[in-house]
Amino acid sequence: MHSLVQYRLLQGFEDPAVSPELWNSLVHQGSTDEIFLTWHWQKAWWEVFGRGRLILIMAESAGKPFFIAPLFADQGMVFFTGSGGSDYLDFIGNPGDYKILKNILHIAKEQIPDFLGFLFYHIPENSKIPSMLAEITKKTDWDIYEEGELLSPRLELREFPEKALQFSQKKSLLRHVAWFKHNGELKIDHFSRKEDIAPLLESFFNQHVDRWYNSPYPSLFVQPVERSFYRKLTEVLSETGWLRFTRVNWNGNPVAFHFGFNYNGSFLWYKPSFDITKASHSPGEVLISNLLLKAMEDLADIFDFGLGDEAFKKRFSTSNVTVKNWGIYPKNK
Repeated sequence: MHSLVQYRLLQGFEDPAVSPELWNSLVHQGSTDEIFLTWHWQKAWWEVFGRGRLILIMAESAGKPFFIAPLFADQGMVFFTGSGGSDYLDFIGNPGDYKILKNILHIAKEQIPDFLGFLFYHIPENSKIPSMLAEITKKTDWDIYEEGELLSPRLELREFPEKALQFSQKKSLLRHVAWFKHNGELKIDHFSRKEDIAPLLESFFNQHVDRWYNSPYPSLFVQPVERSFYRKLTEVLSETGWLRFTRVNWNGNPVAFHFGFNYNGSFLWYKPSFDITKASHSPGEVLISNLLLKAMEDLADIFDFGLGDEAFKKRFSTSNVTVKNWGIYPKNK
């Protein structure tokens, strides 16, 4: 329980009241410790996708920050920064008491003359925040609604190391790896620095566009803003050691790529692509096999397949995390 709490509206991500190191230390203290909440991700997302008004509210006790609300308002609604492309979102740090969160929500509301409500996407099931939000709505003129959920499959590497090795050596994976090796030179490269990754991004984008060209779901990289975001992530995350960019080369040409992360013991499957002309030989499975091996080499605790319960993820996962969207609106609206 914090006493003498003060609230500060931050003047953007460069506000001297909160350094990247302090911000990220609060991420570690919260219910949700994921790369999507780090100062680096949030700043990059806002610089590329930001719209409306940025509302960063920090709570302090005895001059020490302990909680941050990373929000923005657009057309009367308040969202988490990162809403769009971020698998997990939440408030940052530990409020200790729902009243702290309630005060922050009221401060955010006061910044918007045409306030309609809050919509918080992708809060993981283990977060303390939804129960606090429910408590707040009991004592205010707001209502809370659950507005959808998604599953996030994962392979628990530390808990089931034998399964991780077993999955990486599935017969189907080894068969596809063997085909590429038998019919040419197969080379796997893992990169984490921008000087290695940046020159490969255009090939990665174009391969992803080609992969989804004849499907009902066009690649996100047909949009220049998405390409800008991945370039920005490559730049800002380069020095953190969290980036994991993988290229599968066969006979000197890339047949698969993966843009992902290893953060806080979680190796995250984020954005894969493969050469659609080689689909019959499953370069995507060659990619998965080598990413599992890389995650084990990195001593990751989990291999997180990210949002969506596609069939291929179920083949390699041992559990699921559920994320939910929560809407809070004034009563009778």
